[in-house]
Amino acid sequence: MPSSAPPPSPDLARSADVRRDNDHYHPTGDSIIRVENTLFKIHRFPFLRHSPVFATMFDLPIGAGVPEGASDDFPIVLAGETASDFRAVIKYMYASPMQLQIGSIPVTALLEVIAVAKFSHKYAMDQWKEWAGTIIGRYMADLKALPAEHIPSLYALFSSLGVKRSARTLLMERWCEIVERQNDPIGQILIAADAARDTDGLVAIYCIQIRRWEKAASISAPEDGVDPTHFQRILSGHASLTLAWNRLRTHEPPSRFQDARCNGGGSPKFHTERCLPYSRILWVAATVDAERCYPHITQIVSRISHLGKHIQQNVGVHPSDADATTVTCFNAVIKRFHQINMQEAHKSLASHFFPSLT
Repeated sequence: MPSSAPPPSPDLARSADVRRDNDHYHPTGDSIIRVENTLFKIHRFPFLRHSPVFATMFDLPIGAGVPEGASDDFPIVLAGETASDFRAVIKYMYASPMQLQIGSIPVTALLEVIAVAKFSHKYAMDQWKEWAGTIIGRYMADLKALPAEHIPSLYALFSSLGVKRSARTLLMERWCEIVERQNDPIGQILIAADAARDTDGLVAIYCIQIRRWEKAASISAPEDGVDPTHFQRILSGHASLTLAWNRLRTHEPPSRFQDARCNGGGSPKFHTERCLPYSRILWVAATVDAERCYPHITQIVSRISHLGKHIQQNVGVHPSDADATTVTCFNAVIKRFHQINMQEAHKSLASHFFPSLT
């Protein structure tokens, strides 16, 4: 390949914003493709061989004028692509077999591989799609080793290709982890999850913001990049979560769990003097411990589960003088708690932000 591109045509000279690509304007190429404001001169054969879409494109009837792709003035225009992505595709299509070996592709080239994956999916280049997918899968095996700057592009790719939800979820979880740890703005990740219609992803991001509010971050207005719709949804979800927990965070078991009469067969006086105080001690200890173990309101599902386990494990243990009648009475509280309120534990966290999911 010569060190410099051929001299531009007269029309190109008059159009300074359109230029020939420095690396892929091959003198022996037989078709000129324009992507954005860059002209690429490539060989048709690899595209014909790997893509039925390009085969059809190159086979379109030629009219009376100059056929598309025959000159700089009449290129084939690929709309919706970027010059950088197309450059990455050509790079690997022109690479040697040795350079295409899976193990020889460094993580620094992942954005190029993502470009190949997107392009090959769009133009039905199955062999290249499989090649790119294998490399991406290799790096998905250890997300902690994946450079953070590659995650947004990879997430967008998975969303557009309809990759199985579990893989996309893993990426979103890792992205959220990075955003929260680095205290990054949530605007970019919020836009990505919204575009992908990723409800679970949106909820995870909303929870990040709520935890920031718990650390005294301002809630007077949304931060830059956060749509008012999302801001209102976060506010509503926060209120819903807080209300749900406050129904349980009382000085004694709520009336829906604790009867006014003794379920152990004791008298009304016995129930008032022995059963209710015993219930209060266990209930308050359980709620306090649940909040200690799970300090964020966004952990309400874990809190409720812990509340039930703590109570069950401590029945008959504290106080030590609890008699059989008192324990039997409180066992009814436990049973009713599991029957009624464990529904809240199994309730989707998303339903606090998206009531229609209830």
